[in-house]
Amino acid sequence: MLFMTLGGIGLLLLGMAMMTEGLKAAAGNALSSLLERSTKTRLRAAFMGFGVTAVVQSSSAVIVTTLGFTNAGMLKLRQAAWVVFGSNLGTTMTAWIVALIGLKLNVQVIALPLIGLGMLLKLFFSNGRTPHVGFALAGFGVLFLGLGILRDAFIDVADYLPLEQLGTTGAIGIVLGVLVGALLTALIQSSSAALAIILTASVTGVLTPLLGAALVIGANVGTTATSLLASIGATTNARRLALIHVLEKLFTAVIALILLAPMWWVADWLSDGEVGQNISVGLALFHTLFNVLGLVLMWFLADKLIRRVERFIKQPALSSEKPRYLDDTVLSMPAMGVAAMHSELKRVFKQLLSRGRKLVEEPSAYKEPSAEQEPSARQEPSAEQEPSAEQEPSASKEPSAPEPDFHTTALLESIQEFGNKLSAESSMAEYADSFLNITWAREESVQLKALLHELAAIDLAQVQAAISGPLGEQFRRVMRTSALKEMSLAAREQILHDISQARRAKRSELLASIKANEAHVAGAIVKITKQLNIISLLEECTKRIMRIANVIYPENEESKANEESKANEENE
Repeated sequence: MLFMTLGGIGLLLLGMAMMTEGLKAAAGNALSSLLERSTKTRLRAAFMGFGVTAVVQSSSAVIVTTLGFTNAGMLKLRQAAWVVFGSNLGTTMTAWIVALIGLKLNVQVIALPLIGLGMLLKLFFSNGRTPHVGFALAGFGVLFLGLGILRDAFIDVADYLPLEQLGTTGAIGIVLGVLVGALLTALIQSSSAALAIILTASVTGVLTPLLGAALVIGANVGTTATSLLASIGATTNARRLALIHVLEKLFTAVIALILLAPMWWVADWLSDGEVGQNISVGLALFHTLFNVLGLVLMWFLADKLIRRVERFIKQPALSSEKPRYLDDTVLSMPAMGVAAMHSELKRVFKQLLSRGRKLVEEPSAYKEPSAEQEPSARQEPSAEQEPSAEQEPSASKEPSAPEPDFHTTALLESIQEFGNKLSAESSMAEYADSFLNITWAREESVQLKALLHELAAIDLAQVQAAISGPLGEQFRRVMRTSALKEMSLAAREQILHDISQARRAKRSELLASIKANEAHVAGAIVKITKQLNIISLLEECTKRIMRIANVIYPENEESKANEESKANEENE
């Protein structure tokens, strides 16, 4: 019996893995696009989580995917939370398949044809979605085959496991049942598989109704182990979402245990009192009621729960070298991986623009960034941003010395390492253009950082003197993030042209000043050479900023329309 049980569990897990991987591959990037488009409201997000999980038959896969979306900045935490709440309800479909089909029919009649048909589709079709659908069908068949073996193995399980004794020990037995269900799910890393085992055991009559319900509650709690494991070493958003999932399940489990008898009575009544030897339908109903209860509770409590979790798990300091969006959970889907790189590079770009603003803004006009803004190169670290042990202590004490580019260097290296892993583990054919653009923009950011570092070593008064007049206004405009976002591609090109013109005018002005001051020509030449060098460095910074902006802030239809409207007005 032991070997049959192990073999049955193995086939069950193999079948579920095959079915999930096949359906995910068949869906392709459509799954990510669907999740991104259909989560605008909490109700739509919940329905989306339910629908995708019902199709893919794995809440763990959907939750891990949702973690990836959140990390990449494609989903906000509240949207992701409601996808998770909905996916909890979607996972009940597996219990219904097992209770209504898998345990009431001759499984070989279903399993063997599905395995044969599925593998034929995979062998004879190599392109498109057909081989992936075939793999999923074969997995469905293997799942049913595993259920049949488990059902046969559990006939004598009562002789080896003290399940009946647990059912007769009152509240202690119920609590132990919850713990056993949670442990079982955590060990096999699949609540659907754990519920299939519980329902299969219920067919043989070894479970009392309340013990079976307690095992179902435990299986629901145990499913949080997958999200907890996926969040280890992950970004802040991933850990927040994992904690929300755990708290939602624990809170629902406590309420369900308090209402255990009434909930089972409702499940028994809805299943027409099918008790005795086969309580599988009642347990499937109880499983559904448990997750409906969780959804209703979260409808009223989710906002408070999310706010508390956000306060408990805080984002790293904006100047921290820790990535906010890069996480291994998004490596399996190129769309999410590219979006994560884009979001992280945007964060670095804002830091670099902040450093540039500090250099070109007039001292009286420059305002220190608030806690929510990106810190500049010369800003001293706050209490939460203690300098690294590798940082020179003199960097914050001497105004003229540039601060080492510790944070941006580490972030840029993290983006490069993540990009290497993404290209190695995923097929980038569909997103090759976006991936190459972001990689190129990262290289431009490295060069921009070096230029700003060189400028930061120059006395600020010299920089201000070199860019006085219209040239300074142009540079200041370029360093403002909001202005860059609103510019069309044509406007950005015009800015570069205007800066080039202003630079030539400034050069002519400086040369004229030499001729006017012939008595001190040598000293004037040295001074003007330094100023021209500063202007040249800033102009090179501007070119790189525009190249990066074209990737980070691509031209949108609104900005293009605004530019066309201005051009028409000028022509009129």
